[in-house]
Amino acid sequence: MSTSLAYHTQGIVGFQHHSFQYSEGKVIQRLKRKEFRCPKCFHCSVNAHHYRTRRIQGLPYGGMKVYFEVELHRIYCPRCRALSVEELPFLSHPKARITKALERTILELRPEMTIHAISNYFHLDWRIVKACEKRYLKHKFRQIKLKHVKIIGIDEIAIGHTAAGKTAYWTIVRDLDSGAVLHVDQGKDGNALNDFLLRLQRSKAEIEMVAMDMGKAFIHWVKEHLPSAQIVFDHFHVIKLMNEKLDLVRRRIAAKLDAEERAILKNQRFTLLRNEENLSSEATAYLAKIKQTFQELADVHMMKEALRSIYSVAQNVSQAEDALLRWVRAAQKIQSDQLHKMAKTILQHWDGILGFWRFGNMTNASMEGFNNKVRTMLRQAYGYRDLEYMRLKIFNLPNNNIKIVI
Repeated sequence: MSTSLAYHTQGIVGFQHHSFQYSEGKVIQRLKRKEFRCPKCFHCSVNAHHYRTRRIQGLPYGGMKVYFEVELHRIYCPRCRALSVEELPFLSHPKARITKALERTILELRPEMTIHAISNYFHLDWRIVKACEKRYLKHKFRQIKLKHVKIIGIDEIAIGHTAAGKTAYWTIVRDLDSGAVLHVDQGKDGNALNDFLLRLQRSKAEIEMVAMDMGKAFIHWVKEHLPSAQIVFDHFHVIKLMNEKLDLVRRRIAAKLDAEERAILKNQRFTLLRNEENLSSEATAYLAKIKQTFQELADVHMMKEALRSIYSVAQNVSQAEDALLRWVRAAQKIQSDQLHKMAKTILQHWDGILGFWRFGNMTNASMEGFNNKVRTMLRQAYGYRDLEYMRLKIFNLPNNNIKIVI
């Protein structure tokens, strides 16, 4: 009965029950191997010599902690003359301290419980729980297929600070069709994509489109290594850049004002940046006051709203091209250095901006949403010391519910 219990609850095969020992809320079950075989040639007539006893933790029986005591042997095979150490088939690796059955249970509970909660529940060191999940994730993402990937999104995300106090960035590449994470590496330039490039070349994938922001490093990398791919800058990044120009104008104007005039712009940053239709009646009235007082802010804000309207009104590439050309000409006539810079930026990235309409309003918004999930994961974990573990968690994030506490 005890041998059958170990088989059906713990998945232990090839061992017989020897005895039980009960002490201090735990059960120690001693096991003996039924027969010895050479792990090389599987010959059964071998010489086995005991050299140590191991204690392995298994799934609990009710509220009792369970440990298995097994004698390990050195095995010599007269047939193939191989000398080896006995292996325990119910362990995931030779140095494991818990059974495969307990590991599987930990992995099943991990999406619903924190590492700390699991370690307390099973009375395990938290490092064992983490190592179990890390080993599983390494196996799961040891090989990511790229052959059929056509559309990718590239973005960088700030994950904290280095020891020198500089902002640390990671670059993430995703398949925009399936949502799968294809690549994660430290840095925010082309060097962070070197490993991804090698895998792309080996897979012979034909990338048709790359969605990204207007960072020079990624644009240069795509043009150099994926010359046939179409670059697309979605409306999110274009409007974000326009908002940054508007905010720079506000700050420059505020810096030149006396205290009384500066009070008009104080705490009004989001009144200017928020979409006009989303403003309250009070904020709308205050925005009108700002426009009456500061002509350049009025002009830049008007152009910001006009740029937004192009994305909501233009139905195809031709309409978008005509509207953007009119916008650029209007921006060049207004006396504002930031508007001139924005017009120049649009002209420099003309094909990529029009790609939004050329590819059916293709957007990189899913990358931005995914970055928010990464930031939430980092906040829940209070950061990661093990960067490889963090990298694996990012790969697995599309399969996770973001409400899970890491």
